Parts: sequence; structure tokens; C-alpha cells
Amino acid sequence: MGRTPFSNPVQYFLIVGVGLFSLILYLTFFIFLDVEGKLSLSLASPSTYCGSRNTHGMKETTPTTSTMTVTVTPTPKPVEPEPAYCNYCSPTDEVCKRYGSFNLARSRAYEGSNARLKRVLRKLRSGQKIKIGIVGGSVSKGHGLQDRRDNWSYLYAEHVRDMFAESTSSNATNIEVELINGSVSGTITQYMETCFREHIPEDVDLVIIELAINDQRLEYLAQGYEHLIRSIFALPQKPAVINVQVMALMFPTITMGGDLHTAVAEYYDTSIISIRNVLLPHILRSTQLKPSDNSLEDYWFGHDIVGGLDLRHVGKNGHRMIADLLQSFTSRVACEGWHEDQLIGTYSENSNVAGGWDWDPYESDRTEGLISSVPNPNEGDDVSEYVPRQLLFQKYDHTTFVQPAVPFCRTTNTLVGMAAFSTYAHLLQPLPPPFSSEDPDTFVLWSHQSNPGKVWLTGRKPGARAAFKVQTSALGRVRVTYLRSGSWGLGSAWCWIDDDRQNGQRLDGYWKYKNAHVTNTHVIVQNATPGEHILYCEILEDTKEPGGATEFRIAAVDAL
Repeated sequence: MGRTPFSNPVQYFLIVGVGLFSLILYLTFFIFLDVEGKLSLSLASPSTYCGSRNTHGMKETTPTTSTMTVTVTPTPKPVEPEPAYCNYCSPTDEVCKRYGSFNLARSRAYEGSNARLKRVLRKLRSGQKIKIGIVGGSVSKGHGLQDRRDNWSYLYAEHVRDMFAESTSSNATNIEVELINGSVSGTITQYMETCFREHIPEDVDLVIIELAINDQRLEYLAQGYEHLIRSIFALPQKPAVINVQVMALMFPTITMGGDLHTAVAEYYDTSIISIRNVLLPHILRSTQLKPSDNSLEDYWFGHDIVGGLDLRHVGKNGHRMIADLLQSFTSRVACEGWHEDQLIGTYSENSNVAGGWDWDPYESDRTEGLISSVPNPNEGDDVSEYVPRQLLFQKYDHTTFVQPAVPFCRTTNTLVGMAAFSTYAHLLQPLPPPFSSEDPDTFVLWSHQSNPGKVWLTGRKPGARAAFKVQTSALGRVRVTYLRSGSWGLGSAWCWIDDDRQNGQRLDGYWKYKNAHVTNTHVIVQNATPGEHILYCEILEDTKEPGGATEFRIAAVDAL
């Protein structure tokens, strides 16, 4: 029988090998990664890739390309463990053990997006120093505390420092938090809206405002609170703002100015931590069950020098609660910011994620072709740290844009706690003659021996005049802050701007409230042209003080 062609195995494999080799010479073999990171295998005619030109007048045809895609899954990035502060109401959360999740939830009167606060905490986490400024009244000043380390602001700053030191081992030695407590006893928003820069530096990263019980529930004070927040936002570091609302139970009503502050805080997306939301329901319930029970007030509020209950100022335990509530809130925000960084795969101080990438149109909008009309936070300008172009107390329109106002302030309160070493405070000093009078009884810095820390620019004789240089900006408003009392023998003064004495304002230091000695801020002019002006104040012979006293005390002059 004859042999079958290629029956020899060696010959067979030789022929097959030659055929495969010829095929490889004809085809071009490419392996590449496409733009999505997938491994692709492409087989095509050589003319596809050689760029050959048709020089024979033949009709050129497009070669057919066949593509095979092979997906290669990259090695996943190691998952970074959650920081220690991501433990809200877990078995390791000591604050939650102390107060419970119910009370902690009530304390967060308004949370907001916290875009600014997350940015500040990212800065700290990266190893950079942050500054925390406190703008508050006598509670934040530490009234009744024996040790400044019991002040809520001190406890909170220590917590923020320790929180990141424990969770950022590589940068633990670099975690630095500077606290500047610029609180001034007996002040209200009217004073702080323009004078806060006399008490905290301009390069603060976080400002905590505590003025809820200093203000009465009056709309003009809420307007001042709005100016305060806008002015803080205009500082160089574009700081975050947290509002702390404490509680007092000695005024005619439980509700105070803080309840009007809440609407302003929400409008500007600044969070609110409220001690009243936590404590008051328990106090009301306990006194309902037993009217004579004052154990909760006694525990949370302070005591005067003779041991009496002070329902105006929280005590040491109240300060600790404020710090704890702030600690819990800040830990939650820091954890949320950390998770956002992990989600977008970035970790830097400048990361600015406020959430919102999941904002999708309703399915009905999608099917009805309305997608283009749906606002999307991912398109256009970012609004996570947007400052509204209009004031909350203005009528809405499409054109009004409130220009940032630069506060101007000169105050005697600069001397309280920071003396002459401050690089950002400006002491209230009258201009020299002939602007101010030369009389021996003219205005001078003075304090009573019983309270040397409280300084006033004081004049005593009718006709004594003090003049001050002021700088107005967007609002053109000039004001004087002065003392009012029903028993300290205070008289009246006439204040005016430049040469317009006729349209000046009368300020009466005396009022009918015998045991109330507080500062009052009065507008002298509302629409002055932007720029430099001279403010004059002269003591009047005509006085409302029953005994005929004429002494007049000025605390500050300001302009906006």
C-alpha cells in the first residue's frame, strides 16, 4: 500500500509550522491599553497601519478591523483603616456613653454641609497648624470658673488636637491648634459685628460664636448677627463658623436672641450646637414631677461668690457639656470628610467636597426630556462655600449684590485680656486738639478700682468733647457704644459726623433700670459716603440723671 502524504509526523508538524509562520507575516498583531485601562488585542490588514498610498488609480477600500477586548482588573489599592474618630456611638465613644445618641442628636440644632469645617480639618490632618477664635460673652470668657482649663473653649481645642494626634501617627508631632479666646463680658452682637477683629486675629481658620443669650430677641440684633457672619467669611482664610448656643433661665422669657440667630445661621450654612436643646427638656420634666427639685440647675449652672445659684452662666459641668457636644459633632464631621476623601481618591488640604455628586434628576424628568432644566451642583460654580449675594433681611431680586464690608472699630475693650501686646487690636484714643477739647476734665481712659479690667473712655464735665477718625465702607454706617446705668450717675452726650452737628444724635447714659449696667450701641449716621470721616461726641449740660450727674462713658466707635 502506498504512503499517505505527510503521514510522517515530523513532516506534518513542519508543514503546519510553515503555514502559521506565513499567517503571522501577513497579519499585524497589536496589544494595547485603551483609554479605560482595558487590555485590547487587535488583528487587521497591514494596510490599515502602514499608511500606504494608492498610486495605481485603484479604488481604495476601508479594511475591516476586528477587535477583541480583554478586561484586566488592576490590583486594588490597600484600604486605609478608619481613623479613631470615626467611632460615633460605637463601644469606644465615651461621649456617646455619657449622653446617649438621643441627646447628641438634639444638640445638633443645625448641621449643614460643613464644607468649610471639613476643609479646616483636612488642613489640620495634613500636619498644618490651625487657629480657633472664640467670639462670645461672659460665659465663654469663663465667668465663675476658677481655672481657665475648665473653660469649654480650652477643653474643645485640646480635644481637636488630641483627636488628630491619635489618628495621624505620621504627623502626630506636627498637630498644632492655637486657641484665641476673644470673648468680652457684657457684649452683644451689635458690638461684635464690627469689633470682633479687635479680639481675634484675621488669619483664624475656625470661629466659634457664642452670643445666643447676650442678644435679646430683636430683629435688629439678628441683622447684626448676619453682618458678623458675613464679615468673618471675608477674612483671609475664609474660616469655618460654628454657632454655640448656651442657655440662661433668669430672663423674662426662655427664648432669646439665639432663636433668631438660628435662621441666619441656616441661611449661611453654619452649624449650630445647642446646650439648651439637651438640658431644658430634662429640667422641665424634673420640675414638673417635683416643683421643688433644683438639682439639675444646681449641677449644670454656676454659683455666685456666696454660693447662690447663677442661672445666667453655666458652671464647670455646663462648660464640660459644651465641649463634649462640640467634640462629638467635630468627630462626626471629620469622619465624614475622611470618607469623602476616600471616595474620590484624594487627600489634600485643598480638597473641597461637600457631597452632591449623587444629585440626579428624577426619572420622570429624564423621560420627559427635562434633564437640562434640573440644577446640578457638579456644573457651573461650586456653591459649597458660597456667600449669598443678598442679605436675609432684604427683599429678593435678581440684581442686588451686597459688597463685602470692611469693619472698622476702635475700642477700650481691647485692653481686656490682651493689653498692648496684640498685633491686631486698636485702642480707642481721641484725636488731639483742636478736634478734641483741651479741658482737664475731657475724655480719658479710666476704670473703677473695683473692676480695673473694665476700661472706659470717660468724660465728666459738660462741654468736654472727644473726636475720632473713622473709616466707612459699604454700608456707610457709624456708631458709638456707650454705658447705660440707672444708678451710676451717667449723663448724656451729643454725637455727629464731620460738620453736620445739626443732624447728630443724643445718647443718654441714664435709664430707669436701677440694677442693669450694660453697653448700648447707637447709630449716628446710616448712609455716609465711603471713606474717612471725623466723629465728634460732646457731653451735654442737659441730663436725664435725677441727681444732675453728667459723667459719660464710651466703650467703642465703629463703622461699616
